[in-house]
Amino acid sequence: MGAHHHPRGGIQRRGPGSHRQPGPARARRRLHEGWGPFLRRRIITVASGKGGVGKTTFAINFALALSRVAPTILVDLDTGTSSVRSTLDVEVGKDLYHFFRRGASLRECLTHLDLKMDPHGQYKNFSFVAAPRHVIEEISSMSENARWRLMAAINELPATFIVLDLRAGLDDHVIDFLPLSNSGILIFTPQHPAATLAAADIVRSLLFRKLRVVFSEHSPLFDSADGKRQHRLVNELLDQVEDVYVEQLPNLDAFLLDLEQALGDNQYVNPIRKVIHGFGVYFVLNMFNGIEQSWETAVRPFISQLHQGVSTRLNITNLGWIVQDTEIHKANCRRRPILLDQGEKQLERQGNAVMDELERLEASLIGLPAAADFQPERGPEAHDSLANLGGVDPFTAQLEVLNRMYTSRGATRVRDNFAYITHRVLHLVRDLPAEVFGQPRLLPPSAMVHHVFRKESSPGRPGRV
Repeated sequence: MGAHHHPRGGIQRRGPGSHRQPGPARARRRLHEGWGPFLRRRIITVASGKGGVGKTTFAINFALALSRVAPTILVDLDTGTSSVRSTLDVEVGKDLYHFFRRGASLRECLTHLDLKMDPHGQYKNFSFVAAPRHVIEEISSMSENARWRLMAAINELPATFIVLDLRAGLDDHVIDFLPLSNSGILIFTPQHPAATLAAADIVRSLLFRKLRVVFSEHSPLFDSADGKRQHRLVNELLDQVEDVYVEQLPNLDAFLLDLEQALGDNQYVNPIRKVIHGFGVYFVLNMFNGIEQSWETAVRPFISQLHQGVSTRLNITNLGWIVQDTEIHKANCRRRPILLDQGEKQLERQGNAVMDELERLEASLIGLPAAADFQPERGPEAHDSLANLGGVDPFTAQLEVLNRMYTSRGATRVRDNFAYITHRVLHLVRDLPAEVFGQPRLLPPSAMVHHVFRKESSPGRPGRV
């Protein structure tokens, strides 16, 4: 859906013969040694509209899975609950309290797994920054300056992947850490319909934030005298469409149409079109318990809310699901996340289960955007599954992805679910521009305008704002 496709069809490969399914040894060598040049630094947020959807459980296990491929740091920004340290039975030396109150660097606040938690060193590339043990108002309600200071420190952390576990809900403590051009990973569950709709509200807020940046008074779009007048018009229309009580402009599609009628197809309209049509929405279904219920109570309402209140032209990607399993909760109660919670016999039998799954799914790209040698359409010879979804109704496309994923992976274990999602994320990071998924660096508002328009004017890049 809204994918960028290779002009010759199929996924762009890295060399002769790489289309073949790799043997175990060759695949493991490529994952351990060959991913490096392709896995550039990425900050990945994990957010949810409301609590109670398993966001932190997902963030911890997702970061653990990523660490099997490259150094990964999990940062607990849900500072009111300290959920990460409550789920990991590891002694924490320094945490965000020491960063804000005792002058410690964020790097000094890293905690690694000990031998008790990781006796075989499978997760040696994982570390985390814990929230304070108890609620500290100054930290749980960070000032703007405190957030920018923390952002700068996160940008300097020594890792390929940085996973940010954000607090549930939608406020400045969440929005400021989210990417400009995509949603990061949104978590919702069939058991919590209100959280599904709240996740759609996060997408809406992110898009309006970016549009406000693109059309701020400091935007180079409005440097001319005529531009000042257009600035007022554009922002008045933005005010109307952002106001949910104004029925004349129900979503950004109507806003864009109104603007095109008022201004024509000009320099002010094109950036809006690029912002809306280029925005990526990525979600994971947690506590998945079957196609029908998940579709009716989670995916369909989520897409409906986005279409009605945001746009029908968003790029929506289902990254996968985590099956409903009581063992996940039991593992958390033992303070030993499900990816770490396995007996010695199981370790001997399945020692590299996560890595083996990543290797085996090398060619599994169901529902993912294709490599960005962008041609909007492809011929009938294309075999990538997403290419066949481009011309169908978005609801049908998402349901087809859900069915295909369930057919291929539906009966697997929770560990395999995380491996599957991680593999899909690795393809996004490797094959697409950095702004398509996650973000290379966190940006304070003062840098956003420059960042947006620097990318727009960079030679040899697609016109993604």
